[in-house]
Amino acid sequence: MADVFQFLSSASLVKLTGRKAHNLEEMLDLIKTCSDSSIFYHTFCAFLQMREVQVPYNNDFALWASRSLNEQALAEKLMAVDLSEYNTIKRLKIHLIEIIERYREQKPDAFKKIANEPFYLYDMIRIVYRTDKFAYGLKSFCEALPTVSMYSIYYHFIESRLRTRLQDNDFSIWIEKSLNMPELAHLIRKIDINLYTLEGLRSRIIQLIDQYLSETSRASQTHSGGQV
Repeated sequence: MADVFQFLSSASLVKLTGRKAHNLEEMLDLIKTCSDSSIFYHTFCAFLQMREVQVPYNNDFALWASRSLNEQALAEKLMAVDLSEYNTIKRLKIHLIEIIERYREQKPDAFKKIANEPFYLYDMIRIVYRTDKFAYGLKSFCEALPTVSMYSIYYHFIESRLRTRLQDNDFSIWIEKSLNMPELAHLIRKIDINLYTLEGLRSRIIQLIDQYLSETSRASQTHSGGQV
Protein backbone atom coordinates (compact mmCIF):
# COMPACT_ATOMS: atom_id res chain seq x y z
CA MET A 1 0.00 0.00 0.00
CA ALA A 2 1.31 3.43 -0.95
CA ASP A 3 2.32 5.91 1.71
CA VAL A 4 -0.23 8.66 2.20
CA PHE A 5 0.82 12.02 0.74
CA GLN A 6 -0.24 14.97 2.87
CA PHE A 7 -0.07 18.32 1.12
CA LEU A 8 1.87 20.95 3.01
CA SER A 9 2.03 24.67 2.40
CA SER A 10 4.14 27.60 3.55
CA ALA A 11 3.83 31.24 4.45
CA SER A 12 6.46 33.91 4.97
CA LEU A 13 6.88 36.79 7.39
CA VAL A 14 8.98 39.38 5.57
CA LYS A 15 10.98 42.09 7.29
CA LEU A 16 13.45 44.81 6.36
CA THR A 17 16.96 44.21 7.70
CA GLY A 18 17.96 47.89 7.72
CA ARG A 19 20.79 47.11 5.31
CA LYS A 20 20.97 48.48 1.78
CA ALA A 21 23.32 48.90 -1.16
CA HIS A 22 23.92 52.02 -3.26
CA ASN A 23 26.35 50.42 -5.71
CA LEU A 24 27.52 47.03 -6.91
CA GLU A 25 30.34 46.78 -4.39
CA GLU A 26 27.87 47.22 -1.55
CA MET A 27 25.45 44.73 -3.09
CA LEU A 28 28.26 42.20 -3.40
CA ASP A 29 29.01 42.67 0.30
CA LEU A 30 25.34 42.18 1.16
CA ILE A 31 25.23 38.89 -0.73
CA LYS A 32 28.42 37.66 0.93
CA THR A 33 27.30 38.47 4.47
CA CYS A 34 23.51 38.13 4.53
CA SER A 35 21.55 35.17 5.85
CA ASP A 36 20.49 32.25 3.71
CA SER A 37 16.87 33.27 4.24
CA SER A 38 17.62 36.68 2.68
CA ILE A 39 19.07 34.99 -0.39
CA PHE A 40 16.04 32.73 -0.52
CA TYR A 41 13.70 35.71 -0.35
CA HIS A 42 15.43 37.67 -3.12
CA THR A 43 15.66 34.66 -5.44
CA PHE A 44 13.11 31.89 -4.94
CA CYS A 45 10.37 34.08 -3.42
CA ALA A 46 11.01 36.84 -5.93
CA PHE A 47 10.81 34.24 -8.71
CA LEU A 48 7.35 33.24 -7.50
CA GLN A 49 6.12 36.83 -7.49
CA MET A 50 7.66 37.72 -10.84
CA ARG A 51 6.26 34.66 -12.60
CA GLU A 52 2.75 35.51 -11.41
CA VAL A 53 2.88 39.08 -12.81
CA GLN A 54 5.02 38.03 -15.81
CA VAL A 55 7.97 40.31 -15.06
CA PRO A 56 10.94 39.32 -17.29
CA TYR A 57 13.29 38.69 -14.35
CA ASN A 58 13.77 35.80 -11.97
CA ASN A 59 15.48 37.45 -8.99
CA ASP A 60 15.69 40.83 -7.26
CA PHE A 61 19.42 41.22 -7.89
CA ALA A 62 18.95 41.13 -11.66
CA LEU A 63 15.99 43.49 -11.43
CA TRP A 64 17.96 46.06 -9.43
CA ALA A 65 21.04 45.84 -11.69
CA SER A 66 18.82 46.56 -14.68
CA ARG A 67 16.43 49.20 -13.40
CA SER A 68 18.50 51.08 -10.83
CA LEU A 69 21.99 50.80 -12.34
CA ASN A 70 21.20 50.29 -16.02
CA GLU A 71 23.76 47.49 -16.11
CA GLN A 72 21.92 45.31 -18.57
CA ALA A 73 24.84 42.95 -19.19
CA LEU A 74 25.06 42.08 -15.50
CA ALA A 75 21.30 41.81 -15.22
CA GLU A 76 21.29 39.27 -18.07
CA LYS A 77 24.03 37.23 -16.39
CA LEU A 78 22.09 37.18 -13.12
CA MET A 79 18.86 36.33 -14.95
CA ALA A 80 20.61 33.36 -16.55
CA VAL A 81 20.87 31.72 -13.12
CA ASP A 82 18.45 28.78 -13.23
CA LEU A 83 17.09 28.36 -9.71
CA SER A 84 15.93 24.83 -10.47
CA GLU A 85 19.57 23.73 -10.66
CA TYR A 86 20.29 24.56 -7.02
CA ASN A 87 19.48 22.42 -4.01
CA THR A 88 21.29 24.52 -1.39
CA ILE A 89 21.40 28.25 -0.78
CA LYS A 90 25.16 28.04 -0.26
CA ARG A 91 25.75 26.90 -3.83
CA LEU A 92 23.43 29.58 -5.16
CA LYS A 93 25.13 32.30 -3.11
CA ILE A 94 28.59 31.24 -4.33
CA HIS A 95 27.43 31.39 -7.94
CA LEU A 96 25.92 34.88 -7.50
CA ILE A 97 29.15 36.11 -5.95
CA GLU A 98 31.22 34.62 -8.79
CA ILE A 99 29.04 36.33 -11.41
CA ILE A 100 29.37 39.76 -9.80
CA GLU A 101 33.10 39.42 -9.13
CA ARG A 102 33.76 38.40 -12.74
CA TYR A 103 31.74 41.38 -13.89
CA ARG A 104 33.93 43.64 -11.71
CA GLU A 105 37.00 42.29 -13.51
CA GLN A 106 35.41 42.93 -16.90
CA LYS A 107 33.84 46.29 -16.13
CA PRO A 108 35.35 47.91 -13.00
CA ASP A 109 33.81 51.32 -13.76
CA ALA A 110 30.35 49.86 -13.21
CA PHE A 111 31.18 49.47 -9.53
CA LYS A 112 31.64 53.23 -9.17
CA LYS A 113 28.11 54.03 -10.30
CA ILE A 114 25.53 55.10 -7.73
CA ALA A 115 22.15 53.49 -8.19
CA ASN A 116 19.01 55.52 -8.85
CA GLU A 117 17.36 53.63 -6.00
CA PRO A 118 19.12 51.66 -3.25
CA PHE A 119 18.81 47.90 -3.00
CA TYR A 120 16.99 47.15 0.24
CA LEU A 121 17.85 43.83 1.84
CA TYR A 122 14.93 41.84 3.21
CA ASP A 123 14.84 38.78 5.39
CA MET A 124 12.07 36.31 6.05
CA ILE A 125 10.77 33.70 8.42
CA ARG A 126 9.24 30.66 6.71
CA ILE A 127 6.30 28.88 8.30
CA VAL A 128 5.46 25.43 6.97
CA TYR A 129 2.10 23.95 7.90
CA ARG A 130 -0.04 20.90 7.14
CA THR A 131 -3.18 21.18 5.03
CA ASP A 132 -6.28 18.98 5.15
CA LYS A 133 -5.58 17.58 1.69
CA PHE A 134 -4.37 13.97 1.31
CA ALA A 135 -3.59 11.59 -1.54
CA TYR A 136 -3.74 7.81 -1.20
CA GLY A 137 -2.85 6.96 -4.77
CA LEU A 138 -2.40 8.56 -8.16
CA LYS A 139 -6.13 9.08 -8.72
CA SER A 140 -6.73 10.88 -5.42
CA PHE A 141 -3.49 12.83 -5.94
CA CYS A 142 -4.73 14.10 -9.31
CA GLU A 143 -8.13 14.93 -7.80
CA ALA A 144 -6.51 16.91 -4.97
CA LEU A 145 -4.14 18.95 -7.14
CA PRO A 146 -6.82 21.39 -8.44
CA THR A 147 -8.03 22.05 -4.89
CA VAL A 148 -4.78 22.87 -3.08
CA SER A 149 -3.45 26.44 -2.95
CA MET A 150 -0.74 27.67 -5.29
CA TYR A 151 1.49 28.06 -2.23
CA SER A 152 1.21 24.32 -1.65
CA ILE A 153 2.24 23.71 -5.28
CA TYR A 154 5.15 26.10 -4.80
CA TYR A 155 6.22 24.45 -1.56
CA HIS A 156 6.25 20.88 -2.87
CA PHE A 157 7.65 21.57 -6.33
CA ILE A 158 10.16 24.37 -5.70
CA GLU A 159 10.80 25.19 -2.07
CA SER A 160 11.06 21.62 -0.80
CA ARG A 161 14.27 20.94 -2.73
CA LEU A 162 16.05 23.24 -0.27
CA ARG A 163 14.68 21.25 2.66
CA THR A 164 15.48 17.81 1.26
CA ARG A 165 18.80 18.87 -0.29
CA LEU A 166 17.86 16.86 -3.34
CA GLN A 167 17.65 18.14 -6.86
CA ASP A 168 14.07 16.96 -6.97
CA ASN A 169 10.53 17.81 -5.93
CA ASP A 170 8.20 16.17 -3.41
CA PHE A 171 5.71 15.04 -6.06
CA SER A 172 8.26 13.09 -8.09
CA ILE A 173 9.80 11.58 -4.96
CA TRP A 174 6.44 10.29 -3.72
CA ILE A 175 5.27 9.04 -7.11
CA GLU A 176 8.51 7.15 -7.69
CA LYS A 177 9.09 5.73 -4.21
CA SER A 178 5.55 5.19 -2.93
CA LEU A 179 3.64 4.51 -6.15
CA ASN A 180 6.51 2.81 -7.99
CA MET A 181 5.95 4.88 -11.13
CA PRO A 182 9.46 6.06 -12.09
CA GLU A 183 8.46 6.98 -15.66
CA LEU A 184 5.79 9.42 -14.49
CA ALA A 185 8.07 10.76 -11.75
CA HIS A 186 10.71 11.47 -14.39
CA LEU A 187 8.25 13.33 -16.63
CA ILE A 188 7.19 15.60 -13.75
CA ARG A 189 10.80 16.08 -12.69
CA LYS A 190 11.68 17.33 -16.19
CA ILE A 191 9.15 20.21 -16.07
CA ASP A 192 10.98 23.50 -16.62
CA ILE A 193 9.75 25.85 -13.87
CA ASN A 194 10.97 28.84 -15.86
CA LEU A 195 8.23 28.32 -18.45
CA TYR A 196 5.19 28.31 -16.16
CA THR A 197 3.28 30.33 -13.63
CA LEU A 198 2.22 28.30 -10.62
CA GLU A 199 -1.21 27.75 -12.12
CA GLY A 200 0.45 26.72 -15.35
CA LEU A 201 2.67 24.36 -13.40
CA ARG A 202 -0.36 22.82 -11.71
CA SER A 203 -2.07 22.33 -15.08
CA ARG A 204 1.05 20.77 -16.60
CA ILE A 205 1.39 18.23 -13.78
CA ILE A 206 -2.27 17.25 -14.12
CA GLN A 207 -1.86 16.97 -17.90
CA LEU A 208 1.14 14.64 -17.53
CA ILE A 209 -0.74 12.43 -15.06
CA ASP A 210 -3.78 12.24 -17.36
CA GLN A 211 -1.57 11.31 -20.31
CA TYR A 212 0.23 8.68 -18.24
CA LEU A 213 -3.03 7.12 -17.04
CA SER A 214 -4.42 7.13 -20.59
CA GLU A 215 -1.31 5.49 -22.05
CA THR A 216 -1.18 2.94 -19.22
CA SER A 217 -4.83 2.08 -19.78
CA ARG A 218 -4.31 1.60 -23.55
CA ALA A 219 -1.24 -0.55 -22.94
CA SER A 220 -3.17 -2.68 -20.46
CA GLN A 221 -6.05 -3.16 -22.91
CA THR A 222 -3.65 -4.08 -25.72
CA HIS A 223 -1.91 -6.59 -23.50
CA SER A 224 -5.19 -8.14 -22.38
CA GLY A 225 -6.44 -8.34 -25.96
CA GLY A 226 -3.28 -10.09 -27.04
CA GLN A 227 -3.77 -12.78 -24.44
CA VAL A 228 -7.32 -13.67 -25.47
